[in-house]
Amino acid sequence: ADASTKRVLTTEWVDGERLDKSSVAADVPRLCSVAMITYLQMMLGSGTLHCDPHPGNLLRTSDGKLCILDWGLVTSIAPDLQLTLIEHVAHLTAEDYDKVPGDLVRLGFVPPGGESIVRDNGVADFLSYTYSTWTSGGGAAKLDVPALFARVRELAAESPGGIFQVPPYFAYIAKSFSVLEGIGLQADPNYSIVRETLPYVSQRIILDPSPRTAGALRTFVFGGEKDDVRARVLDADRVQTLLDGVRRYAQAVAPDPASSSSSSS
Repeated sequence: ADASTKRVLTTEWVDGERLDKSSVAADVPRLCSVAMITYLQMMLGSGTLHCDPHPGNLLRTSDGKLCILDWGLVTSIAPDLQLTLIEHVAHLTAEDYDKVPGDLVRLGFVPPGGESIVRDNGVADFLSYTYSTWTSGGGAAKLDVPALFARVRELAAESPGGIFQVPPYFAYIAKSFSVLEGIGLQADPNYSIVRETLPYVSQRIILDPSPRTAGALRTFVFGGEKDDVRARVLDADRVQTLLDGVRRYAQAVAPDPASSSSSSS
């Protein structure tokens, strides 16, 4: 970084091979997990998101590490938007779909006051179906993608004044995740991009001191009745899912023994 200025960009040569064509097939699932956690950390942590993650920019280095190339295209995710994305994931995971219309307003898909229109036009139901189908794994193979995009266009057209829209930042997020999903599906036909977000999200909502993140945690473990202290019931399966996510996060970020031994030899 010290060798670069506003007029001079200094780069570094990195030896490696494309992750999607790696000669060490066993490393691909592990590095896909590392890549997912890295992109979630960029999106929900640092707020600076790498926006050009095509397969040629994701390498497995000679010592078994992940290298992300070409940082010429990045975007910023504001802190408030980061928290809203975490809340939205918690609402979808807990099937608290009544909160989805409000999420869409805060995420910029719908202007303020448009919650009822989104609810009446079936946008929330459509997103809930898409999310639950994607969670089961297998990627777009389980979805009729042309019909999916046709329905998105219909929903936008059916909304008064085209009230439902896709904000620019989301196009970059969607591109990033679609590339990661494509590489993951090559290694595992049942790969689930949604499930792969769980390790990062789990440790984040447990450790983050923000009151909004604490609310997301309550949503995750109690569901839609989180605010009713007398009626809410802890969902043991969701707690186990949360703990499994934390365990998988620790495994993904831990040094790979094989890589460590090969680099030290």
